[in-house]
Amino acid sequence: MKHTFAAVLFGAAALFSQSAVAGPAVTTEWIEARMPLESCKQRVEDSLRRVGVREVDPKKFTIFAHHGENTAAIRCLPDQGIIFFVVSGPKLQSADDFLDDILAAFRRR
Repeated sequence: MKHTFAAVLFGAAALFSQSAVAGPAVTTEWIEARMPLESCKQRVEDSLRRVGVREVDPKKFTIFAHHGENTAAIRCLPDQGIIFFVVSGPKLQSADDFLDDILAAFRRR
């Protein structure tokens, strides 16, 4: 009985630790874009709203957004001429789809 309890406890601990290590899925993309900071931020916000995002939180260089279980952070770096997109969520496919939607909306403008 003592060995059975120890085996169950060890199995549960191993299962829990594997789940905890897995964490959220993260997907990224960057594009070259030469535009002023404020123009970049406005274009990113417009793109996010076009894909249905209602929670948008702009900061100095980064626009944060929440949509369902996914979170996006999009950073405008005008001095480097790039925009860096990061999306995280519980499932990689969902995060990838959300990122693809944001990029398509951004490029459509």
